[in-house]
Amino acid sequence: MPTVQINGAELFYETYGHRREGQTPVLLMHGAPQTGRATWRTVALRLESQHFVIVPDLRGHGQSSNPHHTYTFSEHAADMAALIRALGFERAHVVGHSNGGNIAVVMLLEQPEVLQTLVIQAGNAWVSPDLKERMPRIFEPGFIERERPLWARHLQELHGDAWRELVVLIANETIARPNYAPEDLAKATRPVLVVQGSEDMPNAPMKHAEYMAKHIPHAELWVPKGVGHSVHEEVLNEWLARIPGFWARRGTDAGEALHRHGQAHHADD
Repeated sequence: MPTVQINGAELFYETYGHRREGQTPVLLMHGAPQTGRATWRTVALRLESQHFVIVPDLRGHGQSSNPHHTYTFSEHAADMAALIRALGFERAHVVGHSNGGNIAVVMLLEQPEVLQTLVIQAGNAWVSPDLKERMPRIFEPGFIERERPLWARHLQELHGDAWRELVVLIANETIARPNYAPEDLAKATRPVLVVQGSEDMPNAPMKHAEYMAKHIPHAELWVPKGVGHSVHEEVLNEWLARIPGFWARRGTDAGEALHRHGQAHHADD
């Protein structure tokens, strides 16, 4: 079970596939309160024939420690940037799902040097009023044990007794950050694809994906119809075509320069 010391924590990670000379790795970040394997194993197994895939447990999740008992998107973003470097890479194709998508947005603005491309899936870049109302109520240990016992049992299996502290930390951060204005997102420089199911109940009503795609320069947007929160699970084959296709088109500096030239001179509505 590989682990690495990152910013005071012991981070657990799994890898799939083989390193190839000159090829950019893929880093898959899970949501909260999940683990890398629970969220991404099926995808990683499908990608491993063509890519080297890194699937970590975020600090405080699964088999990764949390010595400071903290949960902030900036801390996770710094952890992931350090993990990429610790494994010997300068950049990665980074994909973040749900709260992992929020971490991805923070990486875009705080750790852009480690991003070859970025996929933000089911995340948000600003704190909408519904999040402030919903998160403290749902991410509360007593509510989960009383109203959602199957979820409580699942969280116990993933995180042990630490899940009770974890869900409170998650709720507190999610109602405070990330909270980026359009002028903040306009500073982004890396290639971005924003993904959100049209029926993603935590995110679609407030059009979080559309907000990010509108204000991040040169961002692309994919909103599959009739799909909920977990696009990579609900339409796996289409996901496996769309995401690696994005890496192929915009995953090199030369490819990105060509894309931006085309957008500037031959835009396709």
